[in-house]
Amino acid sequence: MNIVKTLFCLFLIVTICACTTTSNIKNISESVAQEMDIVEEEKGVVFLDLTFEQALEKAKNEGKSVFVNFHTQTCVHRRKMEKTVFTSPVCGRYINRHFVPIMIDGEDGGAGTEIAKKYTIFIFPTYLILNSDGSKVGEISGAEFNIENFVNKVKGV
Repeated sequence: MNIVKTLFCLFLIVTICACTTTSNIKNISESVAQEMDIVEEEKGVVFLDLTFEQALEKAKNEGKSVFVNFHTQTCVHRRKMEKTVFTSPVCGRYINRHFVPIMIDGEDGGAGTEIAKKYTIFIFPTYLILNSDGSKVGEISGAEFNIENFVNKVKGV
C-alpha cells in the first residue's frame, strides 16, 4: 500500500512538472513571437470580414490600398487559390502588410453584385487593387496557382 502511495505521488509530481514546463514553453514562445513581430500573416492572407465601405475606411486610416478578392460561391479556382496561394506565408506576408484584404461574392445578388458591376468585373476570380478612395489601381483576372507569380503580379499592379 505504501508503495502505491509513493508511486501515485511520484506520478502527480511528474505530471505537474510536465504541465508547468509545457505552459512555460508556450508562454516563452508567445513572448518570443511578439518580440520578433511574427503575426497572423505567417499563416497566409487574412481576409477581413468588412463591408466594402469599411475596408476603404480602414485602408485610409492605415495608409494602405484595398485588395478585393472577387469570387463566386461555385468557383472552383477560388477554392484552389484559398487552399494553395492564399495560405502561403509568402503571399500572406506581402498582402497583409500592404493591403486591407477582403472577399466579395460578385454574384450574391446584392451589394457584391453591385460592386462587381461598378468595376466591370465579369470574370471570377478577379483580384482588384483599389486606393482608399475607391479608385482602381489595377486588377488581375483569373487564377494564378504559382505563389511567386501571383505575388509578383500583385506587386506589378
